[in-house]
Amino acid sequence: MDAKATGSLIAQRRKQMALSQAELAERLHVTDKAVSRWETGRGMPGLDSLEPLSEALGLSVSELLSGRELTEAELPEAAGGQIMASMKREHTWKWLAWAAMAAVTVLVIWAIAASHIQGRREQEQAEQEHAERMAHYNSSVNPYEEEDVAEATADYFQEQGMKTRFNPKSLKVRERVFSGNYMAVLLSDREGEWCMSFWQKDEIYRDDLGRRDRYRILGGRSRIDSGTGGLAQWNFGTREQPVIVVSGVELPEEAHFYEFDGTGYRLRSWVDPDIRTALGIFMMSPSIDSEQMNPTAVFLCDASGAYLPRNLE
Repeated sequence: MDAKATGSLIAQRRKQMALSQAELAERLHVTDKAVSRWETGRGMPGLDSLEPLSEALGLSVSELLSGRELTEAELPEAAGGQIMASMKREHTWKWLAWAAMAAVTVLVIWAIAASHIQGRREQEQAEQEHAERMAHYNSSVNPYEEEDVAEATADYFQEQGMKTRFNPKSLKVRERVFSGNYMAVLLSDREGEWCMSFWQKDEIYRDDLGRRDRYRILGGRSRIDSGTGGLAQWNFGTREQPVIVVSGVELPEEAHFYEFDGTGYRLRSWVDPDIRTALGIFMMSPSIDSEQMNPTAVFLCDASGAYLPRNLE
């Protein structure tokens, strides 16, 4: 079918019949714009419009599809040609349908294989994440399981080759403080030998409710002398986040608070009057450089604010 030829035939016959586009459109129950599209070759009549259009113009459907008026001898041949064209189109569509079905089959098989591969990858990733999660679980502790905290502290000092004086079998938690994601713990054994361990909340392991409630040890003091001589601070942080920990044990009864300062800052905290210990975590400002960050010493003060001598037991 030639859309332009068919359009020219429609326009020619309409004019011969002295019909306007609007009048022809009204007979066919279509818009005059549809008739205009047909006549200019920008569109073709639909199947439901061909027969009414042929009746309105006094043309056969074969003539409309051929785009010209046919003789009586040509009509059967033209009709046969239209039928052959229709059969060819039907054959083509059947082949295309078969090809489409084959393509869909291949796509389904590919999708199943891809899904299997993806499922396997997701399973391997889940197994890897589980293994990593359990590794973090096994290398961390619940901060309120005091026996686990004591055992992990003793194991850490031993693994690091740090000298200790405490008996690991009788080591127990005596005091514990938290600040942000950090925890500091004072421990002692039955003989009164003290140590301190410093911890950070584990970022990987979460319990079934999604809570991060386990801590991993970062360091500590393997031996702490009693009295003012054993009171000390240590920076366990980084340049981006300085974290100073102060610890002291068996402090004199006069000790009321302790303080330390550096360039541009001064910090103070209280001594526990019941067990006479000092334990504090101080999150320093990242703007403080490394030279300013570390104080030279920590000083004990009595209730009036006077410094206590370092050798006072």
